[in-house]
Amino acid sequence: MTVLHTYLIEPKAPLVIRSGRPFDEQSGADPARFPPPSTLAGALRTAHAESCGKPFGPELAQLAVAGPLPVCLASQRLLVPKPADALYFSMPDKSAVVLERAAPGRLAEGECCDLPAGLQPVRLVNNVKGKPAPGPRWWSFSDLLAWRDFSQPPPSPAQIRENGWMPPADEIRTHVGIAPASQAAASGKLFQTAGLHFWHRIAVSDGVPINPVGLIGQIAGEITPGLITLGGERRLSAITPAPASLWPAMPDDLCARIRAAGGLSLTLLTPALFARGWQPPEYPGLKLAAAALERWQPHSGWDLAQRKPRAGRKLVPAGAVYWYTLTTDIGDEALAALWMTPLSDDKQDRRDGFGMVLPQPWTPLP
Repeated sequence: MTVLHTYLIEPKAPLVIRSGRPFDEQSGADPARFPPPSTLAGALRTAHAESCGKPFGPELAQLAVAGPLPVCLASQRLLVPKPADALYFSMPDKSAVVLERAAPGRLAEGECCDLPAGLQPVRLVNNVKGKPAPGPRWWSFSDLLAWRDFSQPPPSPAQIRENGWMPPADEIRTHVGIAPASQAAASGKLFQTAGLHFWHRIAVSDGVPINPVGLIGQIAGEITPGLITLGGERRLSAITPAPASLWPAMPDDLCARIRAAGGLSLTLLTPALFARGWQPPEYPGLKLAAAALERWQPHSGWDLAQRKPRAGRKLVPAGAVYWYTLTTDIGDEALAALWMTPLSDDKQDRRDGFGMVLPQPWTPLP
């Protein structure tokens, strides 16, 4: 069994993570992105090689990586992406923002849809007379577990806002290249980059922001504490071993509760790469019943080995939810293998951490 070591990363400056969109003087800044798994994988593997004196080569890519997920450093609270089946709405009088649940449902008589055969539509559980509203994109891990527990009241928007994370506005920097002949901006070399700030609330004391947010990730190798570079422009981050309790352990009764429910939900904690677009691979004993996900996200990068840009790919965004019914009696070992495990189709994508899921019990419709 591969042993994964857990590390905590604290960015010392806003992180610049691009989607791979080409630069030009009219495109504007690429919006700041949360680091995708491949960015963390490259940083951790490089840090491991430097710590252990290993040569840089293809064998480093064989080291499994999990994450990243954000962490509120002051409270040591793990954060996860907002699930796609949770929707914020503002009331017509704008007096409050409410949180509504979407769930798999049956088509009424006379209704039809173009979903693949056998899939149930996902619709709001309650009728809402409001408009979509903004809200925290990052929840606490405990609030996500409470959202999946149908035996208890769901967390309130106020609780989610208190425990979650809403990143501050992007840091926009303008870069320019000067043409020697004209001493003016060179064509195609005037562009902007956007950096993602890593703190929860902007409160300044002696010029230092408080409530910092860090990143947590795992790698099948050891790293010496110190400074690493992460993302574009070689921004510095501090890396230290993380407390073992910060990475969630699977509850002892999870497998039994899933079997008793007759189904499960898989929530993507990191973006996924599936061979069939939005559709995950098939798993023995599980039948896909429904799916809720947002628009795909572009992903590219630079291939250091080939020294050329990587082909653009479409990510299934983190927070996507897939509901499954159990078709056979699945053992504890098979169910436990789903806990915080990357489930992308390609083996290398799984090693890079794409498609890490959180399984939770779900009772299918009769």
